[in-house]
Amino acid sequence: MDRLSGWRPTQATYLQAGPLTGSPSWSNHGDKILFDSRPGGHSHVFCVPAAGGRPKQLTFGDANDITPRWSHDDQSIYFRSNRGDRWQLWRVSAAGGDPQPVTTGDGIVPQESPDGRWLYYTRGNEDGIWRVSPSGGAETQILTQPSAGYWGYWQVTSRGIFYLDRGVSSSAIRIFNPETKVTSLYTALKQMPPTYSGLAVAQDGKIVLLTDQHDAGRHVTLIQAIEQ
Repeated sequence: MDRLSGWRPTQATYLQAGPLTGSPSWSNHGDKILFDSRPGGHSHVFCVPAAGGRPKQLTFGDANDITPRWSHDDQSIYFRSNRGDRWQLWRVSAAGGDPQPVTTGDGIVPQESPDGRWLYYTRGNEDGIWRVSPSGGAETQILTQPSAGYWGYWQVTSRGIFYLDRGVSSSAIRIFNPETKVTSLYTALKQMPPTYSGLAVAQDGKIVLLTDQHDAGRHVTLIQAIEQ
């Protein structure tokens, strides 16, 4: 898709037999796209130029590797895999090579902090957001939201971590500052969005794209912050 005008969709991948393909992720430099695909039955991580072209396969084997994400400097790629006989987060060089485990527990949709000090992630069947050093170590839960099943409803930005909070009486998007531990309200929501979808935030934090569902359909809702 044209990133500037938002129209004229352009096909970026041309995999034979049309295997299940998804979980796209732009590089921070905007020149490459990660995705997962199942050309041989197992899901693996691929990289393709943003303008389209021949994808490069980065992971191999009999395991399933899914939801890849770039490191802050685009030099490494994190992904969820069951290659250790359980779901964990793994890392592989953007140039390819042997993947290495990062977590001992589950992890999905990994995102590095802008300074590269921390790797944040959710877990497939648990509430909350965790973090760990990219080199491994103690895995710490820092938030109890988003709820299980809503693991795509959060994003790390220079402004903080945007996340979906399923409140008792209403839901909202909030911003958590990992340094100060302060949480602030970004916007209240009129209804809960559907599970297994997600949100996307501009790095300046002024625009949020959120999956919405009504009238038996699904839509993308744009939320634009009002300058204070």
